Amino acid sequence: MTAESTGTRLRGVGILPGILLVAACAAPPPPPPETPQPARTDLRAEALLIEYTTRVAQPSRIVFRWRAQEPDFRDSGVGVARVEPPYRARLDLFLDNGEAVATAALVEDELRIPASLPSELVPPAPLMWAVFGVFRPGAGARMAHGRITRGTMELEYELPSRDLVRFQLRDRAVVNAERLERGSVVETVFLSDREGDTIFPGEATYRDLPGYRELKLTLVSIDHVDSFPPDIWYPNQP
Repeated sequence: MTAESTGTRLRGVGILPGILLVAACAAPPPPPPETPQPARTDLRAEALLIEYTTRVAQPSRIVFRWRAQEPDFRDSGVGVARVEPPYRARLDLFLDNGEAVATAALVEDELRIPASLPSELVPPAPLMWAVFGVFRPGAGARMAHGRITRGTMELEYELPSRDLVRFQLRDRAVVNAERLERGSVVETVFLSDREGDTIFPGEATYRDLPGYRELKLTLVSIDHVDSFPPDIWYPNQP
């Protein structure tokens, strides 16, 4: 007599005592097998792995088209980014006539910009790294929150400045980065899919929400080079 047959509803009242006697003498059914629990992802270990796999691997020169929209400015042109391991990047924007519009360098977590460029026009280091597809919360950043939902990892960090930055990552790549003030998003970076086997996105869009500013970069080409002159990392020096 199986557990399935003993659980079957009986319509014949006369055979009920016999069924109960057999059930009492039979050995109890074995307990159901334990359902295996999914392994819990170690978010900190996974974050460190993504930081390692999205680092700049070799010196590269990236050419892109840019389009900017601000309350009192709207234009477009060509841009050049130069990146070099472990964490060095320089960004230069030009109009189509060759006139320079803006320049900035990022060395690890230090932004270096000319005195003539207002600092509020440049995103903080974690978001600027995200523009290049690099996941780098930065030295001193503390993970405050993390979760995985439908294959997307969301990580939130508190910076030494007490600002919060939030990243969304999918397939170990950055897809979105945000800076928050008092719980509200004030700056964002949205990325398209990576270009080929590189970390660089095909398109990156930076938005400064309170300032109504938007800068969109669309990849044109990537060239790997040997190295760059060391002075390019100091655009704030004459």
